[in-house]
Amino acid sequence: GVPALRSVVLVGLFILIDTGQALTMDWAEKRKWDATRMGEQYVRQTVLVLHSGVAMLSGLAVAAHYNGLPGVFSCLDFALFLKFLPVSVLFTLGVSFKMMAVDHFQAGTIKIFGQLRLPVLALCSTLFLARSYSVVQWQVIMLISVACFAFVSLKGQVRATAGKSWKWTGLAQLLGWVLLNVFGGIVAEHTYKSAPTEAFYKQKVAEDMGHFLTSLLMLFVVVPRFSPKENILDRRLRPGGFFDSWDIRTVSIVVFLFADAWVGNFLLKEFSGVVRAVAKAFSIAAVYLVSLGYSYDRRRSPALSLVALIVVQSTVLFACVR
Repeated sequence: GVPALRSVVLVGLFILIDTGQALTMDWAEKRKWDATRMGEQYVRQTVLVLHSGVAMLSGLAVAAHYNGLPGVFSCLDFALFLKFLPVSVLFTLGVSFKMMAVDHFQAGTIKIFGQLRLPVLALCSTLFLARSYSVVQWQVIMLISVACFAFVSLKGQVRATAGKSWKWTGLAQLLGWVLLNVFGGIVAEHTYKSAPTEAFYKQKVAEDMGHFLTSLLMLFVVVPRFSPKENILDRRLRPGGFFDSWDIRTVSIVVFLFADAWVGNFLLKEFSGVVRAVAKAFSIAAVYLVSLGYSYDRRRSPALSLVALIVVQSTVLFACVR
């Protein structure tokens, strides 16, 4: 029937958008099949600033649609903004670390490493939220952890064989992203549920305002200290300012990030955790398979792809066992 078709379309759309978002980031990094990387790199933090700004404005538009101008003003509650600020800071810092790691790793690797969120979340949920998992679930959690570490170890060995060093900076950035994403998720769950009668769009706007301000702080204060070449205020290095070196690829990232956030929220509302985990696993597998076309280390090491497949399969298994 129509509801079933709607569900299939929504899940399929999520897989396409989630896959497209990851591959577009590789495309924007100018990684092509002929391995050329021409032109100056865009400032990655600008993507996060624009995305959070668009998300905030879209939330205000929803408020205006439902409640007019009073609805817009109700979203600008300073107390609500402060309440969601910890959530915003944790998530924004996490995504910033992920964007920094794009300089070191391709989309497939980031997707696989990101599955470490599940074991970390399980551990934190047990310690701080008093959640319990069955013996079988803990076995699957350990399987995911071991498979992720095996993937990283194999990747390092492939690089060592090629006479290259391990990407410790990139690994540290990915680990920071995973930890901050998990902590942000726990704080977000508590914050959203602490006011169940509050309109969702008001909460979302409060969170997006925090994202926007934190992203601006990262762009103008933090990022230039660690990477002077990404200082958009230095017109010698960045003559185009905020939009320096932007093109259709960079715009595509913003579009995919925005679409992924909206469709992801719909998926969260409409489907069980099992469906979401399976959809996410399909997305990871799709990204990894496509990236084989331009990732030479994976083509040289079939074992790397087999371990990646174990990570994907064990993620689905965790969602299905009780």
